[in-house]
Amino acid sequence: MLETDRLILKPFVQENLSRVIELLQDKDFMAFSPYGDLTTEAAKTRFFEILEHYKNYNFGKMAVVLKDTYQIIGYCGFETCEVDGKTEAELGFRLIKTERNKGYIVEASLKLLDDMKNRNFKHVIAFSEKDNLPAHNLLDKLGFIKTTSSHYLNMDVSFFKKEL
Repeated sequence: MLETDRLILKPFVQENLSRVIELLQDKDFMAFSPYGDLTTEAAKTRFFEILEHYKNYNFGKMAVVLKDTYQIIGYCGFETCEVDGKTEAELGFRLIKTERNKGYIVEASLKLLDDMKNRNFKHVIAFSEKDNLPAHNLLDKLGFIKTTSSHYLNMDVSFFKKEL
């Protein structure tokens, strides 16, 4: 578990299943996803992938929890992915629509970037749909540099990299 001034970042647990299914089925939450809002079965599968990744790597997508309400408002964190034949640690994040533009993802990401540096990662990546300018601006704020554009996971995306 990690904390910031306003947030608790914690691994998801089995008891979060219904909340995560609710989030993954929300069209606004899943905007800019290669798969869109998910069916119940696909949302369950994704939830268990998140749990399994954390178990296998000891890092992953973390629940973003507001300290003042203890409500899960989204996720932020790193998962491994294959890009051009290399395994990379990729930053991903999503928030419920009502909690966007409040600085939560920057706050969470800075804490998680620090954590990855402490785990001796030399760099991390992120990618975003090419038209998702709010995400591009956020990554720029975090110090990521745009490296390339490509077609990945059925989307035209921009790739970003941050040296740690």
